[in-house]
Amino acid sequence: MMNLNRIGSATLLASLALGGCSNAPGVRTMELDELAIDGRLPAVKPEGVIVTRGKREKHESGPPPYGYIKIIGEPVPNWTWGGSQTRTGLNWMFIGPKPMASEYWSGEGNAGGHVAALAPHPTDPNTCYLAADTGGIWKTVDAGANWTPISDQLSVLNHDAIAIDPSNPNVVYIGTGSTHSGATGDGLFKSTDAGATWSRIATTSNVGSQQNCIVVHPQSPGTIHVTGSGGYYRTLNGGSTWTRIITAACSSVVINPTSPNIVYIGRNGQGVYKSTTDGGSPTKLAGGLPTSGFSQVLVAIAKSNPQVLYAAFLSGGGIEGLYRTGDAGTTWTKLTNAPNFPSPQGYWNAYVAVDPTNENKLFVGGVDSRYAEVGISRSLDGGATWTEVGLGPPSVHPDHHCMAFGPTGIIWEGNDGGVWKSTTGGTSWTNCNSTLAAAQIYNLVQHPSLTLRALGGTQDNGTPERSSSSTSWAQLQVGDGGYSVFDPSTSTNRRYTTYVYLATTRWTNSASKGISGPWGSDPANFIAPLVGDPNAGATLLGGTNRIWRTTNATATTPTWTAISTNAVGAGGTINAIAVATGASNTIYSGSSTGDVYVTTDAATWNNRSTGLPNGQISDIVISPTAPGTAYVAYYNTTGNRVLKTTDFGVTWTPMTAGLASGVSAGALAVDFAFTPPTIYIGAGAGMYYSSDNGTTWTKNNATLPNVNVADLFIDPIARTISAGTYGRGAWMASLPQPCPADFNGDGFVNGNDYDEFAAAFEEGDLAADFNNDGFVNGNDYDEFAAAFEGGC
Repeated sequence: MMNLNRIGSATLLASLALGGCSNAPGVRTMELDELAIDGRLPAVKPEGVIVTRGKREKHESGPPPYGYIKIIGEPVPNWTWGGSQTRTGLNWMFIGPKPMASEYWSGEGNAGGHVAALAPHPTDPNTCYLAADTGGIWKTVDAGANWTPISDQLSVLNHDAIAIDPSNPNVVYIGTGSTHSGATGDGLFKSTDAGATWSRIATTSNVGSQQNCIVVHPQSPGTIHVTGSGGYYRTLNGGSTWTRIITAACSSVVINPTSPNIVYIGRNGQGVYKSTTDGGSPTKLAGGLPTSGFSQVLVAIAKSNPQVLYAAFLSGGGIEGLYRTGDAGTTWTKLTNAPNFPSPQGYWNAYVAVDPTNENKLFVGGVDSRYAEVGISRSLDGGATWTEVGLGPPSVHPDHHCMAFGPTGIIWEGNDGGVWKSTTGGTSWTNCNSTLAAAQIYNLVQHPSLTLRALGGTQDNGTPERSSSSTSWAQLQVGDGGYSVFDPSTSTNRRYTTYVYLATTRWTNSASKGISGPWGSDPANFIAPLVGDPNAGATLLGGTNRIWRTTNATATTPTWTAISTNAVGAGGTINAIAVATGASNTIYSGSSTGDVYVTTDAATWNNRSTGLPNGQISDIVISPTAPGTAYVAYYNTTGNRVLKTTDFGVTWTPMTAGLASGVSAGALAVDFAFTPPTIYIGAGAGMYYSSDNGTTWTKNNATLPNVNVADLFIDPIARTISAGTYGRGAWMASLPQPCPADFNGDGFVNGNDYDEFAAAFEEGDLAADFNNDGFVNGNDYDEFAAAFEGGC
């Protein structure tokens, strides 16, 4: 049965429709779909606009804004496979969600995260590869029962394309970056051992920054075709050299399976191009195709009869038309009964797929017929009539990205919720997400004292909640999740979650109530900050282009007050808020324009931006014992990215002198247990730390994937650090003890520590690697003994 409390539809709708019936002059109310341009919501909601869900009531908001700074990531600089990994550093452990359980749009089943591309093995029905949008490459060898990540140490885990060499299935190619989200890529990669190891065969200068389609010649595997944001590229020698044949963005490429020298390319804004010479000198096809009024062009070919092709011409968030040719592209017929399947967000989710055994059986994938036009629609007569086949039961998650056909009639389907398969020709679907862990977390928060509890706001899979040591997290809030806050009390199960543009909901057990403040017409980030006051459990602060605070968040109707003007937004919006421990009125704010404002009385705000760089602020951390000491981090990839103040922001000292160019500081955590404090930053591909005020920085070891680390959280009592990643879920590591000889971390140095260290040493346990050189040997024993004798 549908859990209406968990969905919280009415309360979330009320949270969004702030002041809707009594708009001030110059303020207007718009539905989310009206606010979107070509299906894309803006990174910042404009000032003077109050948004409601409209027909998306109970549903998700739609995809993240294109190129949104929280999701794009960046590659590891100077990457080589296995060549840059240290054996030192923290020992990270995956803590979930795997899966996101009780996911509403997945029929109260499992969700695994956004799947962007699929590549089934050509002869083995049990083997399939998938590309998670920002979570790397995964492989199953048991028909989807279990998925294993096989590319965690690539330079970047953003993907839109994957292909298997049909002449040698051990050879796999993957593209990086995303033309749909704007996520950053790092070229084209190849594995010759079924995904065990990888090498880069093309840089971004060879194939562009984002690839969306890869096709390998079945008889001449050195010939590889690639499309993406930079155009259409081809190599004839396995990647030694590349030629850019079309110099404008392309969305698709297919080849004739029986005459592989015949190539078709979908060129954005232009149409379908055909080459009969392995991609050389392609010519634009006409014969009934449109000449304007479209953007992306998706081409699919019927393997059973390569004379038959289908081409979808997308227009903004919808479709100009779906066309069919039966003579290899000479003439085309518009399929007038075809559904407007991409609407309203065709730039994000749309595909056309033809059954390899039947030229007249085709599928189109769109959004979801429960609140848009089409989810998965099937035609059995060449596009004359159509039937929705994605509703189940069980239903398939909305926002459909890809479909691929395996041997023995298996169909694989990927969407924002993960991967499904059908063995009934698309009539019914099996959820295959129980072991896929590709959640795209924007924000991660841990309960301040109940260390097994956490909330992670995700892209399109709501806010799943950790409540035990299990990696399975049940979905709390449906749709899109943002920042969350736990009530610190251990006697209540109260927590606060956010939806896009700072729509705020309070949860008590499974009951929800919208408690957004009167900021509806303020400009606000797509994912806007909400934080708790560490000194007062009923106090919350939210950021639009100013700072809002309630001190009675537990009241039936909380009272929110703007405690700043929009000056703190500095012409932009608020990206980060931090409240000092022991001083509730000492608050730091960081804006999208790079400015920091500080108040010590929650009323008078001082601009403390002198000495700070340009760029978007990502995070702020205040010392727990000295409110005038704080660190600020920037999304920048060069120059000063972390800076420290000891005088409430009057002066700032750079902390990233030794941080490599090309590394962002998208998340920040500071361990104040050491002198100087240890600084941790989450980058677009992994995590870095410094123990010497930024003079030197060390990248994490291979226990943490090279994924976009969106959030970091330190538990100073449990001595753990947690990472929320945009593509590989949540991770946790134990932090070093301030007193290393306190081996068991009980706060005392005594014989128990010696005995436990000796036992670990005897077993060769890496916990006994006292000097962190990656080995357990006599040096560790000597150094531990010296520290033990010294009392710490």
